[in-house]
Amino acid sequence: MTPKGRDELADLALGAMSVFRARQVDLGTEANRNPVEAWDLTGIAEQYEIFVERWSGVLPRIGAGDVTGADAVRARTEVMSAYRHFPVLDPLLPVDLLPADWPRSRAREVCVAVYDGLAHAAQEHVRSVAARFADGPHPGITAHTIAGMSAGIGHVPD
Repeated sequence: MTPKGRDELADLALGAMSVFRARQVDLGTEANRNPVEAWDLTGIAEQYEIFVERWSGVLPRIGAGDVTGADAVRARTEVMSAYRHFPVLDPLLPVDLLPADWPRSRAREVCVAVYDGLAHAAQEHVRSVAARFADGPHPGITAHTIAGMSAGIGHVPD
């Protein structure tokens, strides 16, 4: 690692950081293989593709305002539940080791579009349910978004 690289990493580190470097050594045996083959990249890509196909089909309905009420709450819960499996499946290998059309970023884009796109509708539904059991509206009930969490902002503005 160059001194410049070390300095750049130090500037980015908010806490402790470990740097691990490795290289493949060709053993010259039949059992020798590329370390990337330790993961089923085809299977992982298929899971991403299934996710993208399933949830991108909902986006036109979200854009048209056709997903409301309990359906918005349910869809937000389901899309996040489905997306949460990817950190366990995907080894997060460097992009230059992955196939050119690796679907990770597209899956994230779709997840954000669905989850954040339904935030207001879900929030209003939860507020209306809470209001039925209380003396009035609950403006303190707010939905968070992935974009907001990524930016350090907690909730959807009214």
